[in-house]
Amino acid sequence: MDHVRGFYNTILKSSHPITLSLHMAGKAFPLVFYILGDWFTGFTAQFIVIVLVLSFDFYFTKNISGRKLVQLRWWYDSTVTRTSTFVFESYKQYPAGGHVINPIDSKLFWWSMYLTPAVWLVFGVLCLLRLKLFYLLLVAVACSLTGWNTYGFRCCDKWEPGNDGVNGGETWFQLPNFGGLENISRLANIQSFFQRGTST
Repeated sequence: MDHVRGFYNTILKSSHPITLSLHMAGKAFPLVFYILGDWFTGFTAQFIVIVLVLSFDFYFTKNISGRKLVQLRWWYDSTVTRTSTFVFESYKQYPAGGHVINPIDSKLFWWSMYLTPAVWLVFGVLCLLRLKLFYLLLVAVACSLTGWNTYGFRCCDKWEPGNDGVNGGETWFQLPNFGGLENISRLANIQSFFQRGTST
């Protein structure tokens, strides 16, 4: 009980206690539900709930808690107008002496970011040893989402302004660029051409 009270007092020392609480809950709830969920629900419901919470946590961390707690933010630029398809925002872009990052916020943010994918990786190894392939799929989704977000914030933290979105020389795993809806309209034109040919 003293540990819970001590953790609660630590959260109260945060500059953004509600944001930090939601951030920590988003990391902890999928792990707890993965361990205990099969006691009172089936695999399908467990899978859906965990993936939904992981998706919410991914969005919340990337766009809200990362910006509030450590003043970092990254996102994918689908227009590809710069040398890198990923864009970073960092406290380094703003004059020194602005809003100071709370050390408690920073410490809990980074510990949770690195610890969460590590725990999911351990669950993945256990799934392999027990040959629980469906749970392995769930763990793979969790590792991908938490690991990708952690890697994004790590590169954002190392990024220096003036690099036009390039993350300090490191290479991201580039997502494919589908070129918007132009390809779909081209396919529609090809389909209509063949339909005209068969009708005559």
